[in-house]
Amino acid sequence: MIKMEKQNTETKIALLEAALFMTEKPLHLYELKGILKMKEDEIKILLNKLKERYQKNESGIELSEIGGLRLTVKPEYIDKVSKLTRHADMSRGLLRVLSVITRYEPVTQSDLVKVLGNRVYEYIKELEERGFVKTEKHSRTKKISTTKLFEEYFGAKKEDIKNLAK
Repeated sequence: MIKMEKQNTETKIALLEAALFMTEKPLHLYELKGILKMKEDEIKILLNKLKERYQKNESGIELSEIGGLRLTVKPEYIDKVSKLTRHADMSRGLLRVLSVITRYEPVTQSDLVKVLGNRVYEYIKELEERGFVKTEKHSRTKKISTTKLFEEYFGAKKEDIKNLAK
């Protein structure tokens, strides 16, 4: 293993970038500190340099700070590359139900069934099992909303996704 003290800034940024690229879940500063064996202040400086690098128009990725830190695809490229990602295993129906929940949350299960049909029950169950939505009893139906895991998985805040849908 390369000694951190002897590494130049570019090598440190590359190591940070590799950690943020490889993670399946957003990382926090304390986790990066343990992985990279660097001080938090140094990591913050490197994160700012990395963020500046990705803010350039030529890059298709950006540093996301939703629920922690990780690299995500810039919103303008998601529709072109989304089939290559993990959620490609989600059916169109499942994504449609999730998008309606996201757009109108909190939404009732009975309203979803009226608009999208009885298959909604299966989709809600699967989305709940994946941890993307939470349900709570609301009279004779359920009130459904997205979770923090949803934001982390898709790399976007609920508000940003709602704004894209308008």
